[in-house]
Amino acid sequence: MLSYLEMMRPGNSLMSVVAVMIGALLVTGPDPNLFLNPLSPIYLAALAVFLISGGGNVINDFVDIESDRINRPDRPIPSGRISPRSAFSFTVVLFLAGIAIAGFLTWLAFLIAIINSAVLVLYSYSLQNKIFIGNVAIGYLVGSTFLFGGAVFGNLMLPFLLMLLAMFSTISREVVKDLEDLEGDRRSFLKRIEQGVRRFAERFGAGDGTDLSLEMRKSRMLAFTSLLLSLVVSPLPYVMGILGENYLVFLVPCIAVFAYCLARMAAASTKKDFGHISRSIKIGMNLGLLAFIMGVLL
Repeated sequence: MLSYLEMMRPGNSLMSVVAVMIGALLVTGPDPNLFLNPLSPIYLAALAVFLISGGGNVINDFVDIESDRINRPDRPIPSGRISPRSAFSFTVVLFLAGIAIAGFLTWLAFLIAIINSAVLVLYSYSLQNKIFIGNVAIGYLVGSTFLFGGAVFGNLMLPFLLMLLAMFSTISREVVKDLEDLEGDRRSFLKRIEQGVRRFAERFGAGDGTDLSLEMRKSRMLAFTSLLLSLVVSPLPYVMGILGENYLVFLVPCIAVFAYCLARMAAASTKKDFGHISRSIKIGMNLGLLAFIMGVLL
């Protein structure tokens, strides 16, 4: 039983649960019944997200069996503790249970649960090795957990703005992480291309050993644009009159960190540079999240 739980990666799934609760908090405000009432719909929402997130992790392990036999032989499937057939059945149960529970909430929460389950499956089978669209998929999945929390209580405006902030900054960070890998280990990057999507090798000029600087410039532009969009979105809750001056005060550090990352990104060229930017973007994301929470609570 513990092996099945290990495949779900409960730590990652719990992070999704926290995001859903924050999304709900943005709608309800400091209402003690949100968490103190045992019949609060937030607990059904948390269970649904935990199961769907876990299903996404299990299907990823199922699809990556062959690579895990080499890279992660201790994982439940390659180690023989769980058969591939049992893992696949388990992920189907997790997805169906999560979607069914979401069906008891609102139609919008039900729809998001279906879409996210489909994206998780598609990501494992097809998108995880596609450089740009895979990053966009991750960004959407991260941001949509906040939106799901708002959907449970029928109000999407503020959770949607947080979704955009989280989505764009996540896309930027994921691209920067790819740039870090590319600059730090070209051979490993080319191997990833060859194993995952061979058609990218020709596009990157990998087949003939040509320079990858053009693709790096495209990636840098995507990362820069995504983070700039996060910066543009961040003050909208105040501009639209949804949150007050307290939000703006707590948002200033987030804006400062994102602006710093944009400036560093323009001149970054080494693995160390991209690694520093990636960590800084994560700090900015957490500061932005804190600004949303404090804007609602204060």
